[in-house]
Amino acid sequence: MPPTSPSSTPPADSAAIAGSPKRGRARENAILTVALELVAEAGFEALTVDAVAARARASKATIYGKWKTKDEMVAEALRRQSEGRVVVTPDTGSLRQDLLATTGEVAAALRGRNGVSLVSLVEAVRDHQGLRDAARSQMERTSREIGAAIAEQARRRGELRPGADVPACLKLTLGQLLFDALFTGRVPGRDEQERLVDQVLLPLLQNPQREPEGGPGRTSPRPTG
Repeated sequence: MPPTSPSSTPPADSAAIAGSPKRGRARENAILTVALELVAEAGFEALTVDAVAARARASKATIYGKWKTKDEMVAEALRRQSEGRVVVTPDTGSLRQDLLATTGEVAAALRGRNGVSLVSLVEAVRDHQGLRDAARSQMERTSREIGAAIAEQARRRGELRPGADVPACLKLTLGQLLFDALFTGRVPGRDEQERLVDQVLLPLLQNPQREPEGGPGRTSPRPTG
């Protein structure tokens, strides 16, 4: 809970947040970055405001002045992280390879290669509405933007099945990889990712009039002429 009787003299970091909007935003971002670092290191349940304050060199009064609970703080950190991230769409020249590249990035997010792992937030997301909303918004934005771009690329190449919903399939990919990670204790590797793409995603998305692309477990195109 927030302290009930903060000092009448605001600490230095409180003054910075109360100062210019630009400096205040930068200080908030620094605190939120620390919060995500600590979640990545020890998990959400182990996160404490004391630990954030110590590493960020901020007062607890400042933190509680912005975020009433730690889940509110982490939810805000995830939102700002999503806002600042440029969504990069693979453009490999084929639908299969685009899907494999995207599936690999989803697996990396589950492992936490680039920050907080989604697996580490599962329990917290279940119990905290703010985190649930932030995680869902981030997932839906990524699926929508990358899915739309992959679909357009595949459509231009004549690879996409009419009516295919690539964003929905990317959400399906996240759900399957997350399910496997939770129940096996590890994120599926490359071979399992290829089976997911070849046996589930491509049959849903690929134009049946196109020859299947060559690859592990798939039939190579027949030579023409």
